[in-house]
Amino acid sequence: MSAEKYIENIRKKLHNHTEDIVLNSMSELLKREKFQNICTCEECLIDMATYALNRLPAKYVATKKGEVFTKTAELEQQNSVDLLATVTRAINVVAKDCHHNNPKE
Repeated sequence: MSAEKYIENIRKKLHNHTEDIVLNSMSELLKREKFQNICTCEECLIDMATYALNRLPAKYVATKKGEVFTKTAELEQQNSVDLLATVTRAINVVAKDCHHNNPKE
């Protein structure tokens, strides 16, 4: 198999687990009363996720074993605190600078 084919296969197998964690955290945080009037259109949500992901370390996995290891590491208290602080900051920054000012969609 050529390197190009291997790279194509690898591209399908790699996954940044931090994306899942950030999106799950956003979903939970945005249910809180203090965030009820924040715009949650797709554009704002993408901005929030991008803001947070650019400030957090990527956690790429390619196997189930790697996924289990990464999930175990995410349970460490400091990682969890840093993540929630970063996602909360992302929500606040985007909400403060929402250019279209749509109320909660």
